[in-house]
Amino acid sequence: DYVKLVSDLRRRYGDPTQHYTARAKSIKVNGSFLARGDGKPIYVIFDTGVTGLVVSRELFDERYITARSQRERNLWGDVSVSFKSKMGKTVELSAISPVTTVLPEMPLKNFDGHLVVVGLSFMDDNILTVDIDRGRLWIESGNYVS
Repeated sequence: DYVKLVSDLRRRYGDPTQHYTARAKSIKVNGSFLARGDGKPIYVIFDTGVTGLVVSRELFDERYITARSQRERNLWGDVSVSFKSKMGKTVELSAISPVTTVLPEMPLKNFDGHLVVVGLSFMDDNILTVDIDRGRLWIESGNYVS
């Protein structure tokens, strides 16, 4: 079973780089969902050159407001990103207190979605295999939640 990679960032929004990108089913931080119900797709780039997490300004601001209203001590404590596999299962990648930064500006033209870059802290204890030709990502030892 695998997660389908997408080329939307390049095809739709003119990204000059072909990233390993998948659409997330959801993002949860400290038990609260991010971008829930706004209808925008969440694109996740897998980048081993990143240590923790990079998020678009809109997601960062949403998270900040939620954490402040709930008086949380840790803004990005327990972070999980889930994907729907080809066979309908949910696979999660998670990290505890990943170093989180904000994209300084949106690099894509007319982008109407959320952009997240996950780094090595989400890949700990997992094996990620990418089939570039078929656009598939296998995550071994990830948490499958059906």
